[in-house]
Amino acid sequence: MADKKAKTGPVKSTKPRPATLAAPQKFKDFTITQKRSGRFQVVTAQGAPVNGAEKEKLLLDAKVLKGSFKKAGEAAAPEATT
Repeated sequence: MADKKAKTGPVKSTKPRPATLAAPQKFKDFTITQKRSGRFQVVTAQGAPVNGAEKEKLLLDAKVLKGSFKKAGEAAAPEATT
């Protein structure tokens, strides 16, 4: 019979770890935290979650995210020629 060897040592993950915030960023009207999944959570001072376009705007203004995010169906506005 063949000898069965048990694997020893820690199991290494193949997924890269997301960039993390050092600590929650607190502002006057809202707080930005990062979840363990890597996504960001924005909560108002009253405790209500912020979602959608307003969340994207706050994350871009706080320089947590870079670039612009457009939906697939949304096209650039045509330039007016005179």
